[in-house]
Amino acid sequence: MGTVVALGFAAAIVYGTSDFLGGFAARSLPALHVTLLAFAAGTATSGLLLPMVASSWSPGAMIFGAVAGVAAAGSIWLLYSALALGPVSVLAPLVAVVAALVPVAYGLTHGERLGVPGETAIGAVVVSGALLAYDPAGTSYLTTRALLTGLGAGIVTGAYLVVLDLTPPASGAAPVVVEFAVGTAVLGVLAALHHHRSRRHAQLVMTAQPTGRLVSRRVALASGASQAVADVIVIVGIHRGNLAVMAALMALYPLGTIACARIITKERLAHLQAVGVVLAVAASVALGVAGKAA
Repeated sequence: MGTVVALGFAAAIVYGTSDFLGGFAARSLPALHVTLLAFAAGTATSGLLLPMVASSWSPGAMIFGAVAGVAAAGSIWLLYSALALGPVSVLAPLVAVVAALVPVAYGLTHGERLGVPGETAIGAVVVSGALLAYDPAGTSYLTTRALLTGLGAGIVTGAYLVVLDLTPPASGAAPVVVEFAVGTAVLGVLAALHHHRSRRHAQLVMTAQPTGRLVSRRVALASGASQAVADVIVIVGIHRGNLAVMAALMALYPLGTIACARIITKERLAHLQAVGVVLAVAASVALGVAGKAA
């Protein structure tokens, strides 16, 4: 279980970095454009990672990988849209907590048990995500649209993790490759269908400087590449451990988002957010201990 906790924690940090980059790019490019670029980069990256993980192209891997691709495309699109609409420090932890609750509830209602210490640790992870959501500047600029978009992103992301759990244990990274390929195709079709309706977004992009657009596209590609790395880590962790633990650890991805905000945009960590960081790390250790004892 200690290995699973380490994988989950690492995936959360990489996810947080990916989401920060995607949200950053979506502030100057349409969210659908950013998501499509990210998935294209994720397809290439997951293909490169495939030889590093023993994989099996079974029907289950293909089918659930395709379903995961549709869910992932929707969740990332919603997430980038939310992060472009409101404060990252509030929306990222909100999405993370909701995304954790869906598969944790699924796992616990389908026979996964960690005992009281482990389940208490999962609760502590969720609480730490809420503390990370503390906004020292106030939430007056968090619109209803941003809030609902964030909630939608969390629900769909949670469903995505459940689908990954349904892939065969021996499938390895194969479902992730299928996920990104299908997600890219779905997003490409959506982009084509919405092209004639997106003049407003097109005008927004045209008003940006060419250099700024190029940087945003590169950031979007980096977001997709890092997301692919995190997805491979997650599916390996799910097949080695259990869904409830991995889903709870995914709620820690704001650690990566906040770290990026501190380094890149010089945002300071509020006191309650610092408490959330300490609680998150302590809960991760408790999960590892509980898993070994179970």
